[in-house]
Parts: sequence; C-alpha cells; structure tokens
Amino acid sequence: MKSNLTYLKKLELFKELDNFKEGQFFAIADQKVKNHLPQWISFSPHIFWLKNPEEEKNLEVYERAIEFFLKQGITRTSTIYAIGGGATTDFAGFVASTILRGVKWVAIPTTLLAMIDGSIGGKVALNMPQGKNLVGAFYAPENVYICGDFLTSLPASEWISGKGEVMKYGFLSKEIHDMIMRKCAIEDIAVACAKFKNEVIIKDFKEQGDRIHLNLGHTLGHAFESHLKIPHGQAVAMGLKYMFKVMELNQSHGEWSGMVQALNLPAEKMEIGHYSHFDLKTFLNFLEQDKKKVDSKIRLVLVKDIGFCYVEEVPMKDFKTKIQSYAEFKP
Repeated sequence: MKSNLTYLKKLELFKELDNFKEGQFFAIADQKVKNHLPQWISFSPHIFWLKNPEEEKNLEVYERAIEFFLKQGITRTSTIYAIGGGATTDFAGFVASTILRGVKWVAIPTTLLAMIDGSIGGKVALNMPQGKNLVGAFYAPENVYICGDFLTSLPASEWISGKGEVMKYGFLSKEIHDMIMRKCAIEDIAVACAKFKNEVIIKDFKEQGDRIHLNLGHTLGHAFESHLKIPHGQAVAMGLKYMFKVMELNQSHGEWSGMVQALNLPAEKMEIGHYSHFDLKTFLNFLEQDKKKVDSKIRLVLVKDIGFCYVEEVPMKDFKTKIQSYAEFKP
C-alpha cells in the first residue's frame, strides 16, 4: 500500500489544514506541538491529545481514544490526522486501523525520527509490558505531510534520536551515506531517507522481502530502548554499534564511528558503560521478545558493505552466548 509523500512549508501545511476548519477534523496530537499549530486546532473538541506519547502507546489509552472518537461522532468516511513524533503516528495509525474496522489516516510528523521512519510504511502498533510494538498492524497512511519547519522546535534528545535512525539509512544507501559524510543539510538527508523508505515499502509492504533490511540495528536497539528507557533512534544507534561488535563486523563499526562524528552525535551516550542501571538478564529478556524470532532462531540484519545488507538466521541460544561473552555486556 502506497502513501503519498508531500514536502511543504508550514504555511502551506496550515493552508491545507484550513480546508477542514469548518468540518469535523479528527486528530491525535502530541501536546508538545500544540503551540506550533493553528489556533483553531488547539481549541478543537475533536483532538485527542497525548501528554507522553511513548508511555501512552498502550491498550488503556487506546481504549480511551476509541471511546473519545465514537462519542465525537466519527464515521467510516472520516479521516484521523496524526500530529507528532513516531510514537504518536504509531498510536494514531493503530487507532485508525481498528476503529469502525478502519478509517483513513494522515500523518503529519513533527520530529526528525518520524519524518524519516515512524510515519512511513504503515507499521502501526502499541507497546506491551513485555516489549515494544507487540500489538499492531500494517496500515499505511493515505498521505504523509513532511514539513521541515517543525525541526526548529526539537529538543536535543529528539535530534539525537533522529540522527541515530539516519545512521541506519547510511548503511542501507550509499547515496545517503555520502550525504552524511559530506555533512549535507539535515533537511535534505531527511527527504532522501523518507524517499528511500517509501520506495522499499511500495515493493514490499508486508515485509516478505527487502523491507526486513529496514530493521537494521533494531534487534539489539529495541532491547536497549525497552530496558534503558532511551529514545528510539539513540537505541538504534547503540543497536548498530553492538551488533557490529558482537558479530565482529569491524569495517562496519569503523563506518559507524565515522557517521557518528559526521552527524555530531554524542558517542558516550551509545556506550553501555554510560548506563549504571544496565542489567544483562533484563536486556536478554527483552531480546527474547524480538518479532524477528522464528522458533529457536532469530533473523539478524547484517552489513556486508555500504548499500548492501543481508539477513542471517542464527540460533537464539548462540546469539545470546555471543552477547554474554562480549566484555562490555558483562557486569
């Protein structure tokens, strides 16, 4: 299923949204962007606001959102707009996929991470206590409006998270890798990443082929994210680093270091030693929940060269042994 990507300035976006000013404009939005939206949206009674999207991406808040929209008179011809970062678009997309057996939805990502990843591809989900994104569906937005003007409002943690995910694309695409190393404008890199992902999705929506390569860095990354409670993209950057170390992909680790420097990322925050509360047993428990686990094996996305990734099935027991024997994971 294809999503239409539209790149526009904030004034152009607001003019587009103003077309719905007099009607029922249903949206799920992050409260942190409230002051950056048209006043009529801020005061609309049809907006379900999220205070802490990642924490609220759960079944309890999902039920409240469904009840809210049903009371507001949503119909099967309605559209839900998702305004916020990746957790907001994940949550809103899942609500849209299930309410009234599915209504249209539109993503308006406001963070770098959401612009290049979370809002594109149709993977919508809720978190469970056992791990991230364990309840979900494939349900693509009809449109994704990418407005780089929102980036000026991002805190440092969101920049780190977004750039961490950009690194993944640096391994998947030589063009994006070269843009990173030339230190191109981050808005231009974001557009390249979004286009790259959308092209992959068009060819393989249900992850039966090359789409799995987009999970590069996420096997360990999701476990770091769930255990350490760090932003998604930062965890992906850690996942890349330690996958390369554990699997002894020294060339890829060297390229990782080069991109960290080019993107001006704080390397110390990608070190296990930076987190005094890291616990190997807890980390491995989260790793066991990885959705790429098939029977007793796990499918790892690895890098042979920039722009050339491959999948290797490894017995989970052997992979855990590799992790446990690696010095940085030991207490």
